[in-house]
Amino acid sequence: MSSINLFTLLSLLPLLVLGSAWRDPAAPPLDGRKRAAAAATPLDFESVGDTGVSAQMVFLGNNKKIYVLDKTENNPVEINGEYGTHPAWATEYDIETNEYRTMDVFSNTFCAGGGVLGNGTWVVFGGNQPVTTGGVASTAAEAYSDTDGGTAIRMLNPCTDESCEYIQGTTSYSVSDDNTGGWLQMTGRRWYPMVEALPDGSLIIIGGDKNGGYVNTQAQDNPTYEFFPPRADDPVDLQFLADTLPINLYALTWLMPSGKLFMQANRKTILYDYNTKETTNLPDMPYAARVYPASAATAMLPLIPDNDYAATILFCGGSNTTQWGNDGTAGYNVTAVPADNTCVRITPEGSAKYEDDDYMFEGRSMGQFVILPDGTFWMGNGVGMGTAGYGDDGYSVGQSYGQAPIYMPAIYNSSAPSGSRWNRTGLTASANERMYHSTAILLPDGSIFIAGSNPNKDFTTTQWRSRTDSEKWYPWYYNEERPVYEGLPQNLTYGGSSFNITLNSTDEATAQNTKIVVIRGGFNTHAIGFGQRYLQLNSSYSVDMNTGKTTHIVSQMPGTNGPNLFQPGPAMFFVVVNGVPSQGEFIMVGSGKLETQTTQANEDLPTSTIIALTTPSSTESADSSSASTNQGATTTSSSTHAVVIGLTSTLIAGLISCLSFL
Repeated sequence: MSSINLFTLLSLLPLLVLGSAWRDPAAPPLDGRKRAAAAATPLDFESVGDTGVSAQMVFLGNNKKIYVLDKTENNPVEINGEYGTHPAWATEYDIETNEYRTMDVFSNTFCAGGGVLGNGTWVVFGGNQPVTTGGVASTAAEAYSDTDGGTAIRMLNPCTDESCEYIQGTTSYSVSDDNTGGWLQMTGRRWYPMVEALPDGSLIIIGGDKNGGYVNTQAQDNPTYEFFPPRADDPVDLQFLADTLPINLYALTWLMPSGKLFMQANRKTILYDYNTKETTNLPDMPYAARVYPASAATAMLPLIPDNDYAATILFCGGSNTTQWGNDGTAGYNVTAVPADNTCVRITPEGSAKYEDDDYMFEGRSMGQFVILPDGTFWMGNGVGMGTAGYGDDGYSVGQSYGQAPIYMPAIYNSSAPSGSRWNRTGLTASANERMYHSTAILLPDGSIFIAGSNPNKDFTTTQWRSRTDSEKWYPWYYNEERPVYEGLPQNLTYGGSSFNITLNSTDEATAQNTKIVVIRGGFNTHAIGFGQRYLQLNSSYSVDMNTGKTTHIVSQMPGTNGPNLFQPGPAMFFVVVNGVPSQGEFIMVGSGKLETQTTQANEDLPTSTIIALTTPSSTESADSSSASTNQGATTTSSSTHAVVIGLTSTLIAGLISCLSFL
């Protein structure tokens, strides 16, 4: 196994701040507090604000701020930064005020990749060469003063007080210069790189091309991967990337329970062990291409204790064209090709076979899955014709290679019976197209933030325009009374002692329909949620009729292979009661450090119980209480009569008291 480059790591340590504000330090104590939601219409969209720049990339840094990145272009807002005054292509967006502040990014972040380290620092990798007006490559400052983004690395420790800025190295105005291997520089140029978190909290950066175009070519390809923080043997060749030309950009990648990487590009699928450098071939992808620019909606299904946290990957849509043009153009009218409507799923370390899932209501390219706290998926954005990308070919309206925007979302439920997993009951359409370079991400209140759409070489107001407006979509539960609880932990460990979550309820059906989940929204771009994961913690409950409270005894993150199931770093914690989530709170998963995580066995959970009502004034009730004390809390089936007897005794005692008074 490669080791982290210690010299480079030491130089980065002052910047990898453990105290990143992934949670507002001024917020009240972590107690699962309830926040009143503003009036909203469930299952509908609402226009809420402006992101300043088109939201090609977004990530939720904490419970207040979304960070937005665009490519270098003539955005209507400016910043006076390191390289003078120029259009901004990064902002910080406040989810409470719907206002933004501009942030200075030196290099061109066009189609970068990103992820969050195990200590809470976000890192953005790669991009494209410097450009000037019209997206034309440049070799000097020219109109936008952007430097080479191909090898650039930018880090951010999110904040809530508007004090944080990107930490960046330097690159030049020319791609012909040597911009590799230095401080906050990668070993080679990477446009459209995939990024995935690893069990020690570090990141792996995979593939990409040098200067780009519609698809990759052998001359442009960078068929390697490297790590951050860097390791001694970076970069490492990966034959899979060479084998999947020309569509291997943003190669779809997920860390598996075994610690191997599941990877999919073009039609090929593999499991890859980055420690031993061994590849295991899996079946080819059926029906359609799913990777960029076909751009299917993809996600890992919820990791749940009911199936021992088996990891299943879902792919929906994309394109079944066999013509992919070259690095300059699609080469034919791709906008006339209908998007694919099929869905398939695979459990790579289970059956390891693609299986048909329910097809979508219509074909869709660039649709995006956002997982909701109730375990269902929102699907939105995208187009019904063509693919991702753009050009001056004049195939259809504007420059976009995707046409016929889809305004209507849909809900997918992976646990519903086959044939009934897609649902649109009560949903309404958005008024806004969200095409190429649009994004969506889950917010702490359980709504979805949606922004972007910019299939253009440079900022434009002509169809299809460069959008800087944002909207929210509100799930069915948004206006429901939110769960209030006590016992939110500061962090979660991998195995070890359980913890308690307490709610004011004595309804056993409610207890049975309560789950505690952890969600990481990830780095979102190009219809991909890099690192998006959902894990339900194992739990049991004790309903106490005497205190009027239900205590959920909750396991920590799974031990043993827990860091493979849900990598260390910040995530949102939800208590979901009858499908209605609490306000999401940011907590730290793991040690908060970049290191091999400590794992241990999970403490055994007690059997779920009902503690019967006891009344000291009643002999019968006292006997029942004594039996309960001696034998432990009773189960649901054995407690029913005790509850009835206790209630009857209380009523009789009250009646006698009233008669005595009279």
